[in-house]
Amino acid sequence: MRGLKIGHQMGLKKVLVYSDSLDAINILMRDCPMNHPLRNIIGETRDLLFNDSNVELHHTSRNNILCADYMAKEGHNVADGVGVVTTSTIPQGCLHLALRDQSFIQG
Repeated sequence: MRGLKIGHQMGLKKVLVYSDSLDAINILMRDCPMNHPLRNIIGETRDLLFNDSNVELHHTSRNNILCADYMAKEGHNVADGVGVVTTSTIPQGCLHLALRDQSFIQG
């Protein structure tokens, strides 16, 4: 959710969201049970997804998003857990993964 908010604040023209969790995608695309412990966060995330036509949500294998997996692990070392990475600021340890992932995403 925070990443979508940042993208909106940055005025990004198009945001592609890839996840290896089909459960996460399904709960965002369908109604969430009233008693779900994360219902409020899921609702806010859905608002960001559906109110901004520039966001696309995709399911893929973790093997196709290795750079995202790498950065998620590295994010545990970031003070507030959120960092902005652009094509010009991809961490050196992730650059080869990003190039590999790009070939899967562009198909």
